[in-house]
Amino acid sequence: MRFTFSLCLLMLFWCSGAAFGDAPAVHISAKPNWLSTVKPYNQKPSSRTIERGFYYELLEEQVQVEKQADYNHIIRDIVSETGIQNASQISVSFDPAYERLDFHDITVWRDGKPLNRLKTSAFKVLADEKDLSNFIYQGSFSALYILDDIRKGDRIEYSYTITGRNPILNGKFCSNMYVQWYTPIAHHYTAIIASSHRKLNFKTFNNVPKVAVSEANGLKCYVYEGFQVPPAHDNDSQPSWYNERGFIQVSEFANWAEVVSWASSINPPSLNIKGELGERIAKLKKDAGDDKEKYFRAAVRTVQQEVRYMGIEIGEYSHRANNPEKVFRQRYGDCKDKSLLLVSMLKAGRIDASMVLVNTDMNEHVEQYIPTAYAFNHAVVTANVNGKQVWVDATMDNQGGEGTDIYFPRYGKGLILKPGSDGLAIIPPSKGGNVIGEDIYTVKDGKSPVLFTVKTTYTGDEADYMRGKLESSGMAETEKSYLDYYAKIYNKIEVKDSILVTDDLKSNKLITIETYKVGDFFKKDSTSDKLTADLFASFIYNQFPTITGRIKTPVSLTYPYDASYSIKVVLPGGWNINEDHDVINRDYYHYESDFTAAGDTLSLNYKLSFLKDNVPVNKLDEFKADIKKLNDTSLGYSFSYTPQETARPSTINSTLVLVVLLITAGLIVLGVWLYQRETPGIVFAYGSTFVPIGGWLILIAIGLAATALVTGSNMVTADYFSLHTWNVYHGNQHELNFRFLLVAEAIGNIILMMYAVFCLLLLINKRDILPGYITGYFVFAFVFFLTDYILAANISSKLAETALNPLVRSVITAAIWIPYFKRSSRVQETFVVPHPPYNYSYEGPGGPDASVS
Repeated sequence: MRFTFSLCLLMLFWCSGAAFGDAPAVHISAKPNWLSTVKPYNQKPSSRTIERGFYYELLEEQVQVEKQADYNHIIRDIVSETGIQNASQISVSFDPAYERLDFHDITVWRDGKPLNRLKTSAFKVLADEKDLSNFIYQGSFSALYILDDIRKGDRIEYSYTITGRNPILNGKFCSNMYVQWYTPIAHHYTAIIASSHRKLNFKTFNNVPKVAVSEANGLKCYVYEGFQVPPAHDNDSQPSWYNERGFIQVSEFANWAEVVSWASSINPPSLNIKGELGERIAKLKKDAGDDKEKYFRAAVRTVQQEVRYMGIEIGEYSHRANNPEKVFRQRYGDCKDKSLLLVSMLKAGRIDASMVLVNTDMNEHVEQYIPTAYAFNHAVVTANVNGKQVWVDATMDNQGGEGTDIYFPRYGKGLILKPGSDGLAIIPPSKGGNVIGEDIYTVKDGKSPVLFTVKTTYTGDEADYMRGKLESSGMAETEKSYLDYYAKIYNKIEVKDSILVTDDLKSNKLITIETYKVGDFFKKDSTSDKLTADLFASFIYNQFPTITGRIKTPVSLTYPYDASYSIKVVLPGGWNINEDHDVINRDYYHYESDFTAAGDTLSLNYKLSFLKDNVPVNKLDEFKADIKKLNDTSLGYSFSYTPQETARPSTINSTLVLVVLLITAGLIVLGVWLYQRETPGIVFAYGSTFVPIGGWLILIAIGLAATALVTGSNMVTADYFSLHTWNVYHGNQHELNFRFLLVAEAIGNIILMMYAVFCLLLLINKRDILPGYITGYFVFAFVFFLTDYILAANISSKLAETALNPLVRSVITAAIWIPYFKRSSRVQETFVVPHPPYNYSYEGPGGPDASVS
């Protein structure tokens, strides 16, 4: 098979040379005499902007429309060893079918002296088939010159002219000319020279210098000159339609109607079809009878399934489709070949159909272009079937559905090639399919392998895609790749049964069911001897794009996308969990999750929908924060399991409970001891000096009681002792920090609660030691809440926000009440009761010397 494919390529190369004359070659000639003069510019760009070890001192491009000639003059400055690697070769692409390549000079400047390197024998002319992996052969070549002996500090200067235009444009001129590249440009000069009688239309995009227009000798010259042009920066995650580079669009087409007229003239549908195609059309008509919808679908399936995608787009066939009879006979063709074939078949069945030009990268953004032959990169079909407008991409295969119920990609806008069409047509969006995933873990006991079942349902275009993927990969390779994926999560996993696939073409629904046995689903907790398991919704997480901090462009989303996913765990003994619900609504995506349990089944349900095709730049920080939050808190779930006959899975962090109980017992003992310590050298005279509790002290009593009650309540309701809370950050970089914060909060809160109770008892009994201890209470509260805030801030901003309010309250409370207890005469007169009781003395009927034992 490999030999046959290689032989085919060799024949294609031979045919291209035979059809268009001599083998492609590089010629040497003098510079053209029609060039405009470029003034020298010697200022270098900032060294900080040079990223690949070199920069362009000059990028000069001059186009002579009437002579069909494109002149290029380039000077590269090598500033480092990296630049030697990246800039020491010259490569120029051209199509020998209609273009001639002439080099004028190649000079290496070293220490101000020129070294002539121009020689034809140094060039290697290689087939330049970058799209061959996509089954497109264009017939273009690259003239490659690898320069030897290039050193740091060298300047490489060369110039060449490509002469010739694709004859398919019938002499009309169209071009996209860039004035910004991915390397700094010190001086950029672009000139378009054309007859004064030729009406050219221009549009500039992004940062393009203002045009300077001059006229002489019946020619107009349009010059765009720029200086210190910074490099552009693309990233893999940006939408295909996004382009931040400055460029100039030039077109001789005055409007879209002219483009329609031109494209229709070179791609007319076949009307008198004979041969093998004629016989197939006759059969389809006979089978369909008067049912146009049935004939339509049969014609679509014929072109999609029987004619493979392969384009030989040499010369004028870059835009001209091959004859439909030829395409059907050879059983291959590119998008325009297959589209014209389908249009011809539909018209033969008395169905009005037309070819449509679209741009799969720009989609509806193609409307920003001025009318040009170069606005499109794909051809599709639209047809009117029984009064319903239907859109078809003939290059798609494995499409399910009945009749006209067929998915069509969201190309946004297209140019319909039919009489009267004078603008881009809006293409209504098709209803997208969805993916429904369900992972079920069935636990028999603590020793047996867990039965792991994965059921995935695909509908609409998702079913189309999956159907093709399964067909392309084969079942054996698919099973292997799936097993390899899960083996990264579970080391001891093995296939229980082969993948079961059910495919309903009529409803366009495809279901796959995978079954595995997992031997290491649980991990044993060394401290409690319980079995623990961690679950994570990778299915959802993997749909989010990767966003680095350096991205400054919109980020592409898979749109439309609608997925539902659930993880279910069937466990003997049932569940006792707190149900949870999370929702994030943005204008570009929607996420929600529900955690529930019923009987013996835990259900973690997720939904994700992308509502736009990109996240705008001003929302990237928000999106990154959302993804981090989901990864940290919502997409994961942990639980423990005690494999006993009547046991239920524990959700209590027993270790933390034990620690808190021990601390509580210790605090009670400490409180009793502190309360009963003797107050030495004090004799309290009870009677005329007694001042009862009142005034602001009532608020203190209420505050201490409220603090004890609220803190105790929060200890129970805030899930401090839940294993789910303990494992919220499991596997995350903040896991240890969060667990330390949880322990610190639990211990700090129990101390704060017991301290409040202790102070309340002192207050009620008017103990003389209250002012000192309550001052310590306010200081402890401040230190505790400050520590809590610092720890929380190191984990997430959301946790820090939650911790900020108690900190602020503690500062305000301490600022008010500490001075009050230090200076208030009421405090000094009220809290005078010592310990033990025999220190009491009375001023009563017995006189000042009387005492009570």
